[in-house]
Amino acid sequence: MALGFGAAAARARAGTAGPAGFALVDHIAVSLLWFALFANWLTVVPVVVPDQVAAILGSHTAVKEGISGTILAIGAFMALVMAPVAGALSDRVRSAHGRRRPFLVAGMIGTCVALALLVPFGPGSSIVLYTLAILNLQFWWNWACGPYAGLIPDVVPRSAQASASAWMNIMSILGTFAGNGIAVLLYAHGHPGPAIAGLIVINLVCLAATFARVREPPAGGVAGRFRVAAFVRSFWLPPAQHADFYWVLVTRLFANLGVWSVLAFLLFYLQDVVGLAEPGRVLSLVLGGGALVGIPASLVAAWLCARIGIVAIVKLTSWMMAGAAMAYVLIALRPHWLPMAIVAAVYFAGWGAYQAVDWALALRVMPKRETVGKDMGIWHVALVLPQILGPVSTGWIISGAKWAVSARFAYVLAFAIAALWFSLSAVFVARVRLAVAE
Repeated sequence: MALGFGAAAARARAGTAGPAGFALVDHIAVSLLWFALFANWLTVVPVVVPDQVAAILGSHTAVKEGISGTILAIGAFMALVMAPVAGALSDRVRSAHGRRRPFLVAGMIGTCVALALLVPFGPGSSIVLYTLAILNLQFWWNWACGPYAGLIPDVVPRSAQASASAWMNIMSILGTFAGNGIAVLLYAHGHPGPAIAGLIVINLVCLAATFARVREPPAGGVAGRFRVAAFVRSFWLPPAQHADFYWVLVTRLFANLGVWSVLAFLLFYLQDVVGLAEPGRVLSLVLGGGALVGIPASLVAAWLCARIGIVAIVKLTSWMMAGAAMAYVLIALRPHWLPMAIVAAVYFAGWGAYQAVDWALALRVMPKRETVGKDMGIWHVALVLPQILGPVSTGWIISGAKWAVSARFAYVLAFAIAALWFSLSAVFVARVRLAVAE
C-alpha cells in the first residue's frame, strides 16, 4: 500500500516538495521504527537491565549501581561505533529499492534474536555472559538505527522536516508508553520472557508496516571503490567549516548526559530511597505516564518553532529539565509521591518538547545530503556517548556515596550532577547560528 514516498523524495531533491505532498500517514509510517526502538530502549535499559543485574548479583549487593552502569556503558560503546559505521555503509549501497532497507531488515530481526537471548539470565547466571548478551543486542539495535537515522532526510521534503521531527518524537513517546505498558502488564522480577516476547512482536509488526508504506528512492551509492583509509577519514568534519554541526553535537551530548545520569538508576532509587516493594512496576508506570505528557508538549514545541525558532525551544526545554533535576535534589532529601509526580510531569514535558525539535535542528546543520547516513550516525554519537559516560560515572559515584554516607545522599548528588549537564546544554545551544532564518 505504498504511496507518496518515492514521489515526495524526488520532489525534495528537485526543491519543489511541500508539506501537502507528504501526508499524515506518511509521517507516521516513516517514524514507525522509532516507535519500536524506543519501546525497546526505554524498557530494556531502565527496567530490564537493572532488574536482571540485581537478580544475578542479589538485590542487596552494594555495587549493583556501579556494575549495572558499567554494563550499560560497555553496551553503549558498541552503539557509539556501530551507528555511524552502519550509517556510512548504508550511504554506499546501490539498490533500486533504496539504501537503508537491507540494514533495517537485518538490524530488526537481529534485535529480536538478541532480545530472546536475555530471557534465560537470572540468579546464578554469569555477569560476563550477560554483558556479552547486552553487547550483542546493542550491535543489532545500532545496525538498524544508524541507517534509519538517514531515512527521514532521504524521503521527507525539506519543507516537511520540522513536522517529521515532531512526528518522530510522538512515535518515540508512544513507543516508550507501549514498551513500559508491556512491562507493567507482563514483566515480573526474574521472569522477563513475556515482556520480551511483547517487544519482539512490536519490532516485527513495525518493520512490516514500515515497508508496506515506505518506498525509498533508488540509490546510486557513493561513487568509487571502497577504501578503508578514505572511509575512516570521512568521519572527520573540519570544525571551522561545520561549527554549527559541532555545537549541536555538544548541546545534545550535555542534554543526554543529564538524562542518562539518573535514568539508568531510577529503579534503584525507588527501591533503596523511596522504599517501594515493586519498583520495576512503578517505574514503568512513571515512564509510560511521563511519555504521554510529552505528546502535547511535542505538538506545542513544533507550533512554537515557527514563532520563536528551534534554538530558543532547545534552550527553554534544557532549562526546564535542569530545574526539574534540581527539584529532585530537594525531593530526594524527603521523598513523597505528590511532589515527585508534579516534577516528573514538568521534566517529561521538557524532554518531550526537546526531542520534538532536536531532530529538526540536526537536519538544519547536516553537512551533506549524499552522506546523511554517516552524518546522522555521527550525530547519533551525541545520544550514545552519554550512555557510556553517564551510567558508568554516576553509577560508581552513587555506589561510593552510598557506602561512604547514605543512599539518600548518593541520589541527591546524582540529581545535582544531572542538573549541571542540562544547564550546560542550555548555555551552549546559544552558540548555534543557523544559516537562514528559522
